[in-house]
Amino acid sequence: MTAAREPLNTAGRMVDYTGADSESLSELVPRVPMVTRREKLTRIFQIGFNKCGTRSLYRFLQRNGIYSAHFNRGRLAMRMRYNLDVGRKPLNGRLGQYVGFTDVQRISKQQVIEGAMLYRELYHYYPNSYFILNTRDKEGWLRSRQSHGAGNYMNRYMKALRLPDEAAIMAYWSEQWDIHHRDVPEFFKDKPGRLIVFDIKNDDPKHLVDFLAPDFETDAHNFLHEGETAAVDKATYKKNRPITLPGL
Repeated sequence: MTAAREPLNTAGRMVDYTGADSESLSELVPRVPMVTRREKLTRIFQIGFNKCGTRSLYRFLQRNGIYSAHFNRGRLAMRMRYNLDVGRKPLNGRLGQYVGFTDVQRISKQQVIEGAMLYRELYHYYPNSYFILNTRDKEGWLRSRQSHGAGNYMNRYMKALRLPDEAAIMAYWSEQWDIHHRDVPEFFKDKPGRLIVFDIKNDDPKHLVDFLAPDFETDAHNFLHEGETAAVDKATYKKNRPITLPGL
């Protein structure tokens, strides 16, 4: 009989996160050096779009002691894209210290990088990894993106892609959604155990626990809904401080 493998987040699970608020988790979750081949090739990538519970997934990973990175003012996406463009592994450099990755995107007036689209490259270099296609109702997602940041997010996206108006960006996002939700399951259909399609609003978090179980020990009670889009004015939005990770 083959002995059960030790979960890769054993060290992180030893930390008591009881009562810790979300903002303090980044300081509490320990970084664990990745030495073995199993450790280096086994990551967790969220490959759905933003406004589909990305922050909830990030905090779920953290509360389960999984050292993770989220958004970081678009630096995660820029580093991954740059690494691939110069022929390096996508997690080359400081990115390699993290196990979980969520909200990997960069949207400015000049550039759009949707890290969710990099799943093929990520699988190529990290084939033992877990890929989470986080999803929700499409119309609700479109409305959430439309109102995100009091409309600033949509305006930046439009300018970067040189789209003429709101109708054009909504049509672009709608088609992008359909293509991504078709292509991702197709890509992973012959890669059992690598993909979960997880409805962030309706699916039981126990599905995530079972999905990650071969390599990570997690608790469904650590999944909480966070980061819901709220109606804010532009002045308030501009003062918001996104999650920033030191050294990236």
